[in-house]
Amino acid sequence: MASLDRYIDADLRVATWNVHEAVPEGGTDDIFQGGESAYYSRSVTDMLLEGAIDVIGMQEVGFSGEGRSELLDLILETTPLRHVAAFPLHASSFFPGRLSGVAIASRFPLRDVHRHRLPNPGLSTRFGDDVIHSHDKGLVSAVCESDAGVRLDIATVHSFPFHLFGREATETEFTPVWKSLAARLGELSAQSLLVCGDFNAEHAAELLAARGLPLGSAMTGTTTYRGSAVDDVLHGSGFRLVSSSTVPNLSDHCLCLAKLHWSDPPSGPSSG
Repeated sequence: MASLDRYIDADLRVATWNVHEAVPEGGTDDIFQGGESAYYSRSVTDMLLEGAIDVIGMQEVGFSGEGRSELLDLILETTPLRHVAAFPLHASSFFPGRLSGVAIASRFPLRDVHRHRLPNPGLSTRFGDDVIHSHDKGLVSAVCESDAGVRLDIATVHSFPFHLFGREATETEFTPVWKSLAARLGELSAQSLLVCGDFNAEHAAELLAARGLPLGSAMTGTTTYRGSAVDDVLHGSGFRLVSSSTVPNLSDHCLCLAKLHWSDPPSGPSSG
């Protein structure tokens, strides 16, 4: 079992990735019966291994109607990320009867798992011959804690695709979304917090800071999705950013990697 203690004087490798329900960006032609691309799923686990990732937050993870994820099962079986917390949030955008949501995969045991839905603004628009509506979005969070009391708080977030509806994330109408997100994240440790997200908004750190949650950004100004900087790894004051990078892949979002040095690891009684 991996222990947080050995990471106190080392760099933690953290990632965020919208995996697009393991559907290649070009379409669903390469889909097998279970509802995901077997080749794509294997490429996900290969990239996790190549990046030596310690913790990853994923968005648009595919689930069966019963809440089982073939991709998460594969990660558990074939990578050192042996601990998972998941939250199926809404109907799949690609497969009738399936679900999509968020998940954390970690080298370290996870406890105090919480799931939180953001207030849905009820957006709608016409897409071809269909009218589409905003799916529920939200986050799952968890706490890792070592025997020595070293603590790490992790969350993965997927916010609403405001651009899809011709809207801006900064509009006053969406203030409840950001307030709800900041309030939930604010219940975790500000020092040891990692937030892996597809925020569907640029400058997410600024939007949260304006609501009383100051966090550092690992991916500031980095293009992560179709010319926009919407994915990020946000971190609390106990971390110092060493480096960050993006990796293009079969998804429409880059895999975002951040190397963070745990400069002041917190310990003591949990408050999360």
